[in-house]
Amino acid sequence: MIPEFRKGFLIYRKGDSNLVFAVPHSGPALGATPDRDDNAETVASICLENMGGKLVISNVPRKRSWGIDFNRDIPDIGLALKAYNEFEKREEKRDNEYIYNFRTKYAWVAKDETDYYNRLSVYQNFWAEVGEGERIILMHRIFNRIKAVPSIMDVIIFSEKEIKKKLLDGVVEKINTKYFDFFSKVEKDYRQAIFFEMKRVVLNLLRIHDGFDLKRFGIGYKKLLDKDIEKIMRYADLVAANRLKRSFTPQNFLDAVNNALQNVPTPRITIANVHDGNKALGPKNKLFPYKNRTIIQAESSNFLNFWHPKIAAKIIQDIVEEF
Repeated sequence: MIPEFRKGFLIYRKGDSNLVFAVPHSGPALGATPDRDDNAETVASICLENMGGKLVISNVPRKRSWGIDFNRDIPDIGLALKAYNEFEKREEKRDNEYIYNFRTKYAWVAKDETDYYNRLSVYQNFWAEVGEGERIILMHRIFNRIKAVPSIMDVIIFSEKEIKKKLLDGVVEKINTKYFDFFSKVEKDYRQAIFFEMKRVVLNLLRIHDGFDLKRFGIGYKKLLDKDIEKIMRYADLVAANRLKRSFTPQNFLDAVNNALQNVPTPRITIANVHDGNKALGPKNKLFPYKNRTIIQAESSNFLNFWHPKIAAKIIQDIVEEF
């Protein structure tokens, strides 16, 4: 594959297929390791080799101050300039509601007018390249957090009518059946990967917040942890759940995670279990209207992307071929 170097992203091509793979969060992780979609570009490159088409890969960080989050919407210039100052003075452990809400909706902040229009140009050019496809696969990564179980890959489809969404149900059911033996074989490893990720989460929270108190966590961290706790309470036995309720400590939390993992279902492909597409404002707006297009968002787990990227790519190929 010969690279085409563009400002802010790369393009690779193979053949003349109308299939486009896009990796909006493949850029460098500056400041924090989770700020990129680990190995999503690896899986996407295998998909390109297997199926042909075009691959568009971001090579800018998704942090709003230092780059662009292509999965979010365009801020107006006044908002971007105002938000830049807010982001510059923020403390890592004290994300306020303003910053959290901005990150939920918008793709970048800007130091000045020149900075704003530079980023706008990159953003528009990225989605113009992706938008040339008739079949578009948006590639992301989901963390190995317990909030994501039982997803080993989570998919959604953007469609003007419900027909394709109903079709997706049947496609996913069929592919889950095809890969059931593989999912069963990796189940133990999948659970271990989740436990070690949750241990990393705990250590990160302790580092940032100087303690393990839900009331002191920043809004973004708390919302994520609330989803983890919801899954823990669903799958853990009463003893482990009640112990965590009585005493919210790192050890009790990880014990409850480990206990819940013994009861979670076999991993499988899910539909909108982790992300329902509400925050995918970039592709939803820039690729609209969806008529005469098939637009699928595929989010593989860290575990699948890193340990079994060829299987992840084959699953995505099966989904594409079914459509």
